[in-house]
Amino acid sequence: MIAFVQGGYIMVASMVLFDVDFGNLAAALVLVAVFGAVATGTAMLLGALIDHEGAATGVSVGLGLVLAALGGLMFPLDLFPDTLRTVAHATPHAWGYEAFAELQRHGGGVADIAPQLGVLAAMAAVLIALGAVALRRAVSRAM
Repeated sequence: MIAFVQGGYIMVASMVLFDVDFGNLAAALVLVAVFGAVATGTAMLLGALIDHEGAATGVSVGLGLVLAALGGLMFPLDLFPDTLRTVAHATPHAWGYEAFAELQRHGGGVADIAPQLGVLAAMAAVLIALGAVALRRAVSRAM
């Protein structure tokens, strides 16, 4: 919920202040919500596996930057060589990038980004399940 509110706030501010066009706003918000679920699962997993707050912060920031770069958010995915573009799709960022590109460049809607939403939802489900298992183990060890 926090990721969705923050993402929505950033989108609204970008629209108002910089006249950014996200295409179909409802579809963009669905995409932000699903991507937020991926972030939730990742945060749960990292939080359960790393005991020290400082280390968890460093790993999460570093991992986020590396995945963003590999996923095409610092250099357009469209300009990646074919092999690297294939590797990039191991990251949720590449799937989110493609979905936003469809919404902005082609005026797509939820149905048009359904494949990307499906992959992101599957990533979220796996990460949340792994995070829940890791958290349960971490809590049981602490007792």
